[in-house]
Amino acid sequence: MIFTVYRLELFKMRKRLASWVTYLCFLTLMILIYGVQYYGARQSHGRVYFGYPDALPAVLTVGAAVASTFCVVLVVLMVCNEFDWKTSRQNIIDGLAKWQWLTGKVLLMATIALVLYLSQLAVGGTLAFMGTSAVHRHAFDPTATYVLAACGALLGTLCYASLALLICVSVRSTGPTLAIALIYQVFDNIAARILRGLRLGDIADWLPYQVLNALTSYNQYQPYGSAARSHLEAHWQTGMLFLVASAWVAMLLSVSYKIFTRRDL
Repeated sequence: MIFTVYRLELFKMRKRLASWVTYLCFLTLMILIYGVQYYGARQSHGRVYFGYPDALPAVLTVGAAVASTFCVVLVVLMVCNEFDWKTSRQNIIDGLAKWQWLTGKVLLMATIALVLYLSQLAVGGTLAFMGTSAVHRHAFDPTATYVLAACGALLGTLCYASLALLICVSVRSTGPTLAIALIYQVFDNIAARILRGLRLGDIADWLPYQVLNALTSYNQYQPYGSAARSHLEAHWQTGMLFLVASAWVAMLLSVSYKIFTRRDL
């Protein structure tokens, strides 16, 4: 049953023009973000290099914050329209359990996050490949660093998307939900600045969007105590950062489930 619900979610997303327009806007931004780096390297006459292996950190993490924002937009569009059009109520009347409905949305959310991140890797990776020079020599970082950076960027997107899903089932209207979800970025950053100004940085680091920022910073995955980590605003041990992000995702999804099951449709 869950697989059928998931297939229907994918079908609905593929058939919506708004989904394709949002995705094309995302691809355009990715091309601009990585294209500027590629073009700048080509025009620098060797002073700047954007190719493998140096470009791998940028390919893995630079576009992740943009991907998370567009993931939120797509999640809001796909979830709230069912409240706007009353199709969620009809699905429940037709026999679909509330937990099945929400599980379909969670699986869709994870799929959107994965597709956007893979698209980011495809655009950035292609331009980095085009800029790779055989005469350039540079040591690769450990493979684990690249794997952790990729997993962290994807986990950060899921964390922010889970917050968006919570807002969706609470507000249930596309416009206000989208506004709240995007404005939250500003609120989270301002709150973190205030807390750090009051020397409460340890509390600020735990805010959801600050966790996302830490997860999408490549230097976060460098060896602990290295010079690259000295410029980080939040100093996490990687395992602890992943645990906190996973806890945020689990908590946000649990609260979403509680709210959705207890409110009338």
